[in-house]
Amino acid sequence: MSTTPTIEDHCLTMEKLSGSLLLRLTLIFNLITSIIALPLLLASSYALWRARVAKLFHINIIIMFQVHILGFILHCFSRIILHTLDLYNYAFLDYCNMTPSTIRCFVFRVQYVFGLWIVCATTVPLVIERYIATVKSSNYEHIGCSLGVAMAALQVLIAFGLTFINFRSFSFEEPVMNYCMGIKAGARFADLQSVFMVIHLALFIFILNIGEHVEKATYISLVEMNAPYPIYAVISIVVLLKKAHLNKVKLKKTLETHVNADQNVYFENFKKFLV
Repeated sequence: MSTTPTIEDHCLTMEKLSGSLLLRLTLIFNLITSIIALPLLLASSYALWRARVAKLFHINIIIMFQVHILGFILHCFSRIILHTLDLYNYAFLDYCNMTPSTIRCFVFRVQYVFGLWIVCATTVPLVIERYIATVKSSNYEHIGCSLGVAMAALQVLIAFGLTFINFRSFSFEEPVMNYCMGIKAGARFADLQSVFMVIHLALFIFILNIGEHVEKATYISLVEMNAPYPIYAVISIVVLLKKAHLNKVKLKKTLETHVNADQNVYFENFKKFLV
């Protein structure tokens, strides 16, 4: 007997999904955070090359950070498209007409997951680059950008490989999918980021284990809430800007202290230093 879902099955499933308040709130929350994150990421990408503090970073670090930011941008852009379409469909279309096509799911979920893995893959090339910088510390400042380009290529290669693993069993047999998800229940993957990623992985495994025991709408909501990368991007940018501001204030106060210092005391300390 065939287990292929019928049109009636899809309609019933979409009725449950579109009627889930938890799922709608989750999609709205992720959509808002993605919309907030996208312009911040674009501004960060510009500042990475043009800001005054950019001169303090080696070109290789800048290249890797740029790829890292591009991963965030790709992920947030895909989220905006996917969540906007889902929310529109849930609000205005009939249950039987709101089911997304498999091709649409594949195209945007590949971008979604690929951007996610670019972000996660930054750790390995960054550790390699920092190790080489430490070993060659005497002349590293004069090394060109070839290492940065190679490490950026490694980031993309790692992300491509992990994305391929996630989607290698993606089925195109059905013309539609109830919800666009690239990773199916039972998939296991290792995350390379630090505390944020460890927590993310632990929660993801927990969600997979309870997936069969909760409603599909609840399961999808938990999966989406467990991937708050737009928030991660916003927090990262805010922390970086705050740190840059604190350094600027500290530098300004230090300069003011030197400028306003008593000249006699200054020269006495200078003579002591010479002695």
